[in-house]
Amino acid sequence: MRAHRHKSHLDDVNRYIISEMIKDGRVKYTRLAKELGVTPAAVKERIDRLIKNNIIKPSILINIHEMYPVGAAIGVEATQEAVANLVKKLSHSPLVLRIMRTSGNHNLILSTVAEDFTQLENFINDEIRSENGIKHVEVNIASGTGITPDFAHIRLVYEKEAGLEKIKRSRDKKKK
Repeated sequence: MRAHRHKSHLDDVNRYIISEMIKDGRVKYTRLAKELGVTPAAVKERIDRLIKNNIIKPSILINIHEMYPVGAAIGVEATQEAVANLVKKLSHSPLVLRIMRTSGNHNLILSTVAEDFTQLENFINDEIRSENGIKHVEVNIASGTGITPDFAHIRLVYEKEAGLEKIKRSRDKKKK
C-alpha cells in the first residue's frame, strides 16, 4: 500500500507546471520559466523533484484510434480464483486499457482495444474464455470513435532484440 503524500509537493507553481506538461509533454523549460518568473534551472529542479517523489512520470501516449480502431467493454462473470488469474494475466496485455473488479452482473470489466475484430475475437477466446472458472462473458463493441481518451498509455509488447533485428533487415533491403 502506498503511503499518503502531503499536498505540500503541489504548490501553485508545481500545479501550473504539471498542467502545462499535461497539455504538452515537450513544453520548453525556458517558456515555463519565463511565464513563472524563475530560471529554467528552477523549473528543471521542480520537475526532477516531482519525478523523484513519484508525483509525475513522464511517458509517451499513443493515439488509440490510429493503432487500435476497435474497442470493447468486456464483462466477465467468474469465480474469484478465475478473476484473480485474469487480473494477473491481463494486467500486462497491450490490448487491455483498464481492468475493474466490480459487483453486480459482472465481477470483472475490461476496457479493451484491438487492431480488428479478428484480433478481438481471438483475445476473448484465447485469453478470457479459456480460463477455468469463467461463467459468462459479455462483449460490448464500441461504435466508431467510442474509445476515449484519444491518447492513452498502451503497453506495446515489443521484443527489443527481435525488433532491432527486423529493423536492420528492413534497412538492409532498402540499401540493395
